[in-house]
Amino acid sequence: MKVLRRRNLWFIATEQSGIAEKTVVFGGTFDPVHQGHITAANSVSKLLGDIPVRMMLAGKPRLRDSAPVSSQHRWHMLQLACAGEVNLIPDNTEIQTDVETHTIDTVEILGGERKKPVILALGDDAVAHLRRWVRYESICDKTSIIILKRTNACLRSVYHDFELVDVPNDLWVEGGRIYVSTDPVVEISASTVRDRIRQRKSVERWIHPAVYAYIIDTHLYQT
Repeated sequence: MKVLRRRNLWFIATEQSGIAEKTVVFGGTFDPVHQGHITAANSVSKLLGDIPVRMMLAGKPRLRDSAPVSSQHRWHMLQLACAGEVNLIPDNTEIQTDVETHTIDTVEILGGERKKPVILALGDDAVAHLRRWVRYESICDKTSIIILKRTNACLRSVYHDFELVDVPNDLWVEGGRIYVSTDPVVEISASTVRDRIRQRKSVERWIHPAVYAYIIDTHLYQT
């Protein structure tokens, strides 16, 4: 087992979680993880030829307004949700630290570089704020992006910095490329799920049964 340190993040490289030749990251706070996340990540996997997708759990995201529930709870729910998904791999790299996490640190830990970019799957609402991300220029250089259309966010500035491609697999050629997915996105938000749980309304069709049972057993989001 080899332990790597990069900007206060610890990453344990094993056969199961080591740096891959092709790396796809679907990140989020997953607070809680829901069917919209799972469906979108599987869609990304299929677009790229059924390649595994790392479900990257965010620790302390810099641009989130409210604090998520503990990383331990979110990590357990993510593992439950991915248990039956052959192409989705829960990844806890970013919660191995108590400090604020930055995407570019994770990208570099995963081996992202110009000629071997890490593919980030992002909603267009997240991409609209991409220029505010730490070390944005390095993100442009060491990643390519699949955009999932959730809103009608204006992406003109980002399109200026990335090359738009028509074929998903062209994202692997080099960093700085964008592909816009036309696959439909399931209209579910984690905030709506939390609100419904708080209001004692049903959410069972939106989240994995094991995740729902865990939420009920641990009284998450219920007050």
